[in-house]
Amino acid sequence: MLGSLDIHDRLTTWLESARPDWRDLRLAPLNVQLGSGFSAEIFFVDVSYVDADGHQQRTLVVRRQPQTFEVVFGSDLTLQANMMAALDARGDVPVPAWVGIEMDPSVLGAPFLVMGKVDGQAATQRPNYNLEGWLFDYAPDQRCHAFTTAFEALAKLHAIDWREGFQFLDRPQWGAPGLDQYLGYLVEWHSKTAVGRDKPILDAGMAYVLANRPSDAEVCVLWGDPTPSNTMWTPDGSVAALIDWELAAMGPPELDLAWWLYFDDLFSRRFGVTRLKGLPTREESIAIYEKASGRTVRHMDYYDVVAALRMALVAAGAFERQVALGNIPATNTSLDNNLMTLYLAERLGLPLPELGDDFRAFMRNLVPVEDPVE
Repeated sequence: MLGSLDIHDRLTTWLESARPDWRDLRLAPLNVQLGSGFSAEIFFVDVSYVDADGHQQRTLVVRRQPQTFEVVFGSDLTLQANMMAALDARGDVPVPAWVGIEMDPSVLGAPFLVMGKVDGQAATQRPNYNLEGWLFDYAPDQRCHAFTTAFEALAKLHAIDWREGFQFLDRPQWGAPGLDQYLGYLVEWHSKTAVGRDKPILDAGMAYVLANRPSDAEVCVLWGDPTPSNTMWTPDGSVAALIDWELAAMGPPELDLAWWLYFDDLFSRRFGVTRLKGLPTREESIAIYEKASGRTVRHMDYYDVVAALRMALVAAGAFERQVALGNIPATNTSLDNNLMTLYLAERLGLPLPELGDDFRAFMRNLVPVEDPVE
């Protein structure tokens, strides 16, 4: 395990090499230890240096790559780095200031990336932003404005031509750029999920999205994980930055919109929570996006299923992780009986799974709160 002094010295040396334009670099003392774990480790570093604009003081964010178990298939630190670097260079879509990436695990015990800390606040999942926090304290018109600026930022992202600096998103092993490639990725993810276990709802979802794919899908740069919790806002409700790019891809813009609406519904209706007044409804959200993008949103029923399938695959990865950790037995039935497969079954018109004791045992290791369902 790396201690604070080792981290301080190694990171100083790395930054001096990665950013030779930062002269007289100094790092404030650190109070952090890095071990091995199952999720990204994030910590903050205060630095001072001199560049072409004079003396600078800022806070950096260091994010290490998950080390031992993959919940999101194909999760790639390099993809996040490429997205932030490309968007930061453009300047039209707000992201954290890009600093650099290191893939050699010997520096900090795992590959890591470094970015600038954003002055802003996200709509948190814990506590649920519909129940408390800065968005809860806003007036209804302020809440509407905040979500509107997020849709406007999303529209700017989708206006980018992927051939202008985003060719790294092209994964030809999964098909042609766009929806075919996106579905090809899901096919491989599904094929490597819970091998040898019954997962009828996931299987039905995969079959549906392959059989019903639209033929007129556009090809856009996708955020991949657009949620209120991955959006940083300033106090006036403007977007300070879009964060968390590990699911970036190419595909039709409706995929990003469906993902946002999925989580908006999850943290209100699905969790049995009253949605905040002023937040745009599903129909209003689509209209705001259409106005901002100049596009007509199409086939949302289909893309709702794609979003639900992808989130159910994430839940399946979380299930496999809990089994690997020994937190739940392999006989636990929540692989195909969880909140995410319930949502997918609802969209597909299938019999709804029962969320019983096995599901509660599964969730108890994910969310340290009272049972999420009655």
